[in-house]
Amino acid sequence: MENIKEHLTEYIILFIALFIFLVLFIVFRFDRSAQTIISGAGSIFYILWGIIHHAIRERISRTIVWEYVLFGLLIFLLFYTVLSF
Repeated sequence: MENIKEHLTEYIILFIALFIFLVLFIVFRFDRSAQTIISGAGSIFYILWGIIHHAIRERISRTIVWEYVLFGLLIFLLFYTVLSF
């Protein structure tokens, strides 16, 4: 819990951005190409947020970068697959 209090600003930015992407995803619910772009932008934001978050705390490593890249890519591919049908 102390970790969240210490990084509150960074987590607020993350949750606000993810909320905005969710709202945009709902607003464009009938446009699959827009949803694909929104999910891609959300994944890229998440990857960059994670890398910047750890770089600020000077805990960045290749493993952490790969974790964020692979997880962001996985989420995007899941959305892309679902939106392709």
